[in-house]
Amino acid sequence: MDKETGSGALPGHVQVMVDSPPTPAPLRVLLVDGHRLFRAGLRKLLADYPDLAIVDDVGTAGEALERLARDDLQVIVTEVQLPDISGIEFLRRIRAAANHVHVLFLTTVDDAETLLAAAEAGAAGYVLKDISPENLVNAIRAVHEGRTMIHPVLARKMLEQLEAKAKGGPQTRLHGLTDTEISIIRNVALGLSDREIAARLHLSEATVKKHLRKIYSKLGARNRAQAALLAVQHRLLQ
Repeated sequence: MDKETGSGALPGHVQVMVDSPPTPAPLRVLLVDGHRLFRAGLRKLLADYPDLAIVDDVGTAGEALERLARDDLQVIVTEVQLPDISGIEFLRRIRAAANHVHVLFLTTVDDAETLLAAAEAGAAGYVLKDISPENLVNAIRAVHEGRTMIHPVLARKMLEQLEAKAKGGPQTRLHGLTDTEISIIRNVALGLSDREIAARLHLSEATVKKHLRKIYSKLGARNRAQAALLAVQHRLLQ
């Protein structure tokens, strides 16, 4: 056996041991829902995914805010209808206390007004409780990465509501946006992904992401949902 290379190396070659990259820490998730049985089932379901760590499950916004004050949370999955305060008010308080935490609504409420209020308050996602386990896990991962997750049917309801409000008003150009950026925000409002927008506008996906960062900065939008709201309010879909 070659003393320099060891038994697994070819003669005359030095065997180099390469450390494997560290495993990313799991996402720290808090579940908030007024129904204990639902929380227990959801917690058990998510336990099958090693990249998610369920820090706790609580029944009220008050309990969740106490937990938020002492724990390093990354994603909060919550209902719109909570026993103590509304989910929208809960979201506003989260934004004030820990703006870095992403909030995903998992709810049975599917009316456009509530969805619109959630988007305006800064929700990272809004999905219904009939979602599949795999899609829910993907939604949690997506909002943590800064993407907005809204069920397509809900997004269409929201856009129809906004279009009805904007009907008859003047079409305006959002200050500072280029023609390309306006084209991108139009497609964001229509619910297209970055990849789909890139294909439609003959751009690379990286270029679309770069433009989106500029759009958010110019508009003061936190995420895709808020940018989409502005697109509809300014009648850019027409």
